[in-house]
This record gives sequence, structure tokens and C-alpha cells, in this order.
Amino acid sequence: MSDAHASPPRRCSRNAAAWLAPVAAMLMALTLGIAPAAAADPLAKGAADYKPFAVERIGNALAGAKAMQAAIKAGDAKAAQAAWIASRAGWETVEPITGEFFAALDEAIDAWPDAKQGYHAIEARLFAGNLADLAAPAEKLAADLAEFDRQLRAPGFKFAPQGLLAGATKLAYEVGENKSKGGESPYAGTSLNDMRDNVEGIEAVYKVVFDATLKARDARLAHRIHDKIEDLEKILAAKDIKSLEQPALHKAGEELAVLLQMSAAKLKLKKPTAGG
Repeated sequence: MSDAHASPPRRCSRNAAAWLAPVAAMLMALTLGIAPAAAADPLAKGAADYKPFAVERIGNALAGAKAMQAAIKAGDAKAAQAAWIASRAGWETVEPITGEFFAALDEAIDAWPDAKQGYHAIEARLFAGNLADLAAPAEKLAADLAEFDRQLRAPGFKFAPQGLLAGATKLAYEVGENKSKGGESPYAGTSLNDMRDNVEGIEAVYKVVFDATLKARDARLAHRIHDKIEDLEKILAAKDIKSLEQPALHKAGEELAVLLQMSAAKLKLKKPTAGG
């Protein structure tokens, strides 16, 4: 039969076209190696985008711990103290994830107040200038941070948005309820810096993972969370722990925790607990 007598091509009906569009999208996602659910979940994408921040900061904590080891071995107390502080800063910015995703390592690295190992087991003697018997605990701290780093960097490790919201909420509450008293790192004198780093960590989790989605679903609540984080930052800009307005910090920390709890329903997550 000649082309002149060929039947015209059939066109898809509207219903068929509507059905084929998502199928084509699914096939494209599979071709690119992206699971359709993950591709459509902005919180899962945000959680993946947050991971490099955590990797960088734990890397800083590990580098500081190794430098502290070397300084202790060399008998240089001032260098060891500076390295402890540098390591601590890296750790404090990722506290939203430490207990929530790495509970055993968190207990080994940052037990408080009755620490038998980790940062606080080293702190009192180190900042008194006494390096005796610190080689072994410093080695243990570096080893635990190295294991944390290894687990975090593993290609198969992924942050669950639920856990990130829970970790940020608990830390906000802890800043207001416990850390506002200023006694977390009394020998090193870094309690104020600890809290500043904590708030930076909370802000990183919130902005990278949750902010855009919450703005789309409840812009007013997103704005309140943003403002409360700024309130904490302003309070923590005090020149020293004695100048810190502790009642205001206590209130702001707990209020941020409540706001983060309120966001759960809008984000279609379970409401996290604040304390404990």
C-alpha cells in the first residue's frame, strides 16, 4: 500500500496522555538512578544537602583532636589547649546529629557532667596545664572521632529528616534549659562559644533541610523560627558568660524548641520531644 493510502497516525486521548506523563517521568528518574519518592521529597533532598556540612565540621573536630594529641606528646600545654578548643568548636556545631544518629559515640566523646572519657575527661587537667596521663584519653578521643567520621562519610549513610528535626529541637531546649547556666565547659572557659556553635548547628539544619518547605506550607511559622534563631544569636553575642542574659537565653531556647515542635505537623513529620 502506498503512503498516500496509509492510515493517519493515532493520537493519544487526553486520558492516555495524562497517564503516560507520570510514567515517562518515573522512567526518566529510574534512568538517572533516582528513586521517584526521593526525587519528589524536598526534605530528603535537604537532608542529603546537609551531610557535607556535618562531614566538614566533624573533620574539623578530628583534626583538632589529632593536633591536641601531638601537642600533648610534645609537652606543649598551650598548643594542646588551643587544639582542644578548635576540636570542640567542630563538634558543637553538629550536636543536632550526635546523640540522635550516633548515640554510643556521642556518649564516648561528649559525656557530661560525669565524664570518664572524651572531651570533658581531658578538660580539667589540660586547662590546669597538667599534661600527665593525658596521652591515653587524647588517643581515645581521636579514635572515637575518627570512627564517627568514618561512619558519617559512608556512602550508604543518610540522615532521616525526622531525626534531624528531633536533634535540632532537643538541642534548642538543652541550650535554654541546661547550657544557659554556663557550666558546660568551665575549665576551658568555652561555655559561651559552645552555645554559639550549637545555635549555628541548629540554624544549619533548619535552613538547609526544613526552611523552604515550611515557608511554602506556613510562612508565618517559618518566619517565627527564623526570628527566634536570630534572638538566640543576639543574646549569645554577649562579651562573656558573666554578661550573658541567662533568663532571656533560657526563654528563647525553650521557645525555639516549641516552634520546631510546631513545625512537625506542617512538615508531615512526628512531633519530636524536647527534653530527654
